[in-house]
Amino acid sequence: MFPDLLLNSHLFGVGLTVITYWLCEMLLKKLGARIFPPIALAVPIIIAILFFSPEIKYEQYEAGASFITFLLGPATIALALPLIRNWEIIKAETLAIAGGIIISALTAIISVYSLGKIFGLSDQVLISLLPKSVTTPIAMEISYVIGGIPPLTAAAVVFTGVLGAIFNHRILALMGIRNDLAAGIAIGASSHGAGTSVCANVSSLQLAAGGVAIALTGLATSILIPIMLPILRTIW
Repeated sequence: MFPDLLLNSHLFGVGLTVITYWLCEMLLKKLGARIFPPIALAVPIIIAILFFSPEIKYEQYEAGASFITFLLGPATIALALPLIRNWEIIKAETLAIAGGIIISALTAIISVYSLGKIFGLSDQVLISLLPKSVTTPIAMEISYVIGGIPPLTAAAVVFTGVLGAIFNHRILALMGIRNDLAAGIAIGASSHGAGTSVCANVSSLQLAAGGVAIALTGLATSILIPIMLPILRTIW
């Protein structure tokens, strides 16, 4: 299906990702299914291609797709623009934001660990899932340091982000939360960049708050996991 020259090129992973995303975006627009972000459809399609195609190895795809993963860092930094525009509002709520981030990170760690134990996950798989609410580069590094499986962590991060992008605003609406600052912090802290990207269509303040939450959740989680993990292990 694919020539070897293409499969062994770094452009293969980039091209497959970009083309699949673009096709999904066009399809969702044509169907009028704007409630779903393209990534929600693109990720399962790429996984299916890699799983069912005998001639494509994951390593061949990852060789090029890792470049897209690298761009997550600069993309996150680009959120500084709406942050600058809304800096005074965010600065006025510093304590509330810090408290919300700490509670969010603790909730994510404790809930994932508890559910993992309930469902009988192995220790390595369980700790690989702990940073699932953190942006991919930070989550994979945390996973590596604590003895997890970074590729599994990356998959969990993507899954979390896709779910967040689809359902976050609907859940917040059901709960009656309409404050853009609160919504942005909640979304960024729970579903990192993928979830926060949807905020761009809502308001600049929500996007800025999401960007702050992404950075602070990464910092809080990287500090709290090494502290909480021994405590949770003694309890369970």
